[in-house]
Amino acid sequence: MLLLIMMSSIALPAQNKKQLKNKKNKLHKEIKKMNGLLSEINRDKKGAEITYLINVMKIEVRKELIQSINEEIREVDAALETQNASIDSLNNQLTQFQEQYKKMILYAYKNRNATNSIIFVFSSDNFNQAYKRLKYIKKIGEYREYQATEITSIKRTIEDRIIRLERKKEKKKRILGDKYYEKNKLQKEKTENKEVLQGLKKDEKNLKKKIVRKQKEATKLDNQIKKIIEKEIALARERARKERERLNKGKKGKKDPNFGLTPIAAKLSKRFELNKGKLPWPIKSGKISARYGISKHPVFEHLKVTNNGMNMITNKGSHALAIFGGNVVAVIVLPSGGKSAVLLQHGAYFTMYSNLITVKVQKGQKVKLGQKLGIIKTEENGKTEIHFELWKGNAKQNPALWLKK
Repeated sequence: MLLLIMMSSIALPAQNKKQLKNKKNKLHKEIKKMNGLLSEINRDKKGAEITYLINVMKIEVRKELIQSINEEIREVDAALETQNASIDSLNNQLTQFQEQYKKMILYAYKNRNATNSIIFVFSSDNFNQAYKRLKYIKKIGEYREYQATEITSIKRTIEDRIIRLERKKEKKKRILGDKYYEKNKLQKEKTENKEVLQGLKKDEKNLKKKIVRKQKEATKLDNQIKKIIEKEIALARERARKERERLNKGKKGKKDPNFGLTPIAAKLSKRFELNKGKLPWPIKSGKISARYGISKHPVFEHLKVTNNGMNMITNKGSHALAIFGGNVVAVIVLPSGGKSAVLLQHGAYFTMYSNLITVKVQKGQKVKLGQKLGIIKTEENGKTEIHFELWKGNAKQNPALWLKK
């Protein structure tokens, strides 16, 4: 039973240890990734807004890392408690064995004269009883040897447990050191970001103008996409109508309310829907900088901003990647900064990739999953950010519900 308790105390947290280690490694990679993004951004006034935004994200990851370290400390404390309990239990068992062994030795000493054993055997009433008494004497000797072996074994186990206990204590010291380091870094990052925020608020007037301009551009793009999608839906319905008439030998078909999908387009839509929550990101790596819907501005919380999709910050020179196979239905030139957007159709679904400086596809072209659509523009402030949208017909969707976590 004691052995089972000790084994379970070691085996149970093993999974948690692995999970915590993986989580910590992932969070360290996230921080490293954001430090890489920050190194690409100009540290002057132009890059202050995006610097602040990345620092906010990094601070949140750092907090999560400290929380993960706290979980690891709790795991080590639980292991220390289990190890101490195991040592106490073994010490109790050792004491019992030693007491029993002492009594056996004392008995053996008192009866050390071999004559006593012979008298004990030969005073038996019959041969059967004599045999049993002889066997009993032998068993006593064997049990004494067994006790001596067990005492030695338990002592060794206790020594091993004490060594493990000391290692656990050393591990806890290291983890506490990591926690102290991360807490200091967190405090430093908070202080630095507070200074960046104060600088941004001094330039509030210009930043607000920039926000309003971006919102107007987003509305224009939104209207363009709607027109293109509506046109594509109309064309799809016409194609579907002709296809039905051909299959029905010229009979007039009913209007299809489901965007007039042909059987091939309907299959594509079904495949797209089956991948909800599993679709890849439109970039190789990066960080979400703005989510879908109405939210507070990260700097000026009294301002509300609307996002029709999702923004992601990535590294300079990164490509926009098709999240699913489909057709290029439009390459839209945006009104400012020589940027473009690519609109893909996947049956009843459409995906849009905006803020591209170089487009590598053209209208009417078929694209595959993961195909490079264009290079994402790096702004003067060093920010490389893609704007991604997902539509079902002419209804906007929240990309976060469709893309991998």
